[in-house]
Amino acid sequence: MKFGQKINAQGFILVLVLLFLSFSCRGPQKETVVVDFSNPRDEEPVEEAGEGTHILRVAIATVISPRESFVYYKDLFDYMAEQLKLEIEFKQRMTYEEVNGLLAENQVDVAFVCSGAYVVGSEHMELLVVPLHNGLPYYQGYLLTRQNSEIKQFSDFQEKSFTYSDPLCFTGKLFVDGKLADMGTTADDFFGSVVYSSSHDISIQMVSRGLVDGASVNGLIYDYLSVFSPQHLDNIKVIEKSNYFGIPPIVHSKSLAEPLKTDIRNFLMEMHLSDRGRQILNHLQIDQFILTGDTLYDGIRKARNRLMQ
Repeated sequence: MKFGQKINAQGFILVLVLLFLSFSCRGPQKETVVVDFSNPRDEEPVEEAGEGTHILRVAIATVISPRESFVYYKDLFDYMAEQLKLEIEFKQRMTYEEVNGLLAENQVDVAFVCSGAYVVGSEHMELLVVPLHNGLPYYQGYLLTRQNSEIKQFSDFQEKSFTYSDPLCFTGKLFVDGKLADMGTTADDFFGSVVYSSSHDISIQMVSRGLVDGASVNGLIYDYLSVFSPQHLDNIKVIEKSNYFGIPPIVHSKSLAEPLKTDIRNFLMEMHLSDRGRQILNHLQIDQFILTGDTLYDGIRKARNRLMQ
């Protein structure tokens, strides 16, 4: 499979049209396409920080969440800023690799990352807190196809078009690569073509619109859409779910000062105790934040190490 160039688009509809044409006119040669659906940017503090006010630099990758929920991540940090007397500087990036790079270079203090990205970059970051979803610090990958598709199991995706979300994402790539390894094959040899969407909800839309035959996505995001935007799932069926693995954490850079780290951690772990905090968490489908150990991610670490052998 030949690695293709990144497709840049100003609008989602334009990208969909280009993708439709590329799949409709595709010849026998396989290719991998990376789709750029966003225009990430840094968001500076609205006002210049006052004397003694700390600027907290926060990174979020566009792949981590449905676009509808980003406003609630901002609400979370607006609330934190008020309570801890902080100024928040957002750094939005397309990929987990970019966010990991910011952490490695101490250009951000706190970041939302996926579990796979944490395992890959753990030497440059530490766990701050992890969320509980339905009372558990675990999540699953979901294999999707269209409702009217004849695909019933993973092996039916052979020579079909498939969407990955991000190269470092566990549910959006590593989970599938593990299944392929069990079958003695690789994505290059198995799929007809592969698209990197850079977003789980975009992967879902691409399957729904018939632009690709299947996708693997973060089950938390699928579940979020089923509650808040169920119309996005009308044409979708889940054909398989992965085992449970450690949920995507909030991490901090190793340079974050201990007193500030403690304040932020305590704030997050107590959010569910206030009406405002609980409302924000409800919109993010999070019960509460807890402190846990790195062993939560041993399952993903083991899966990744197996693929690298």
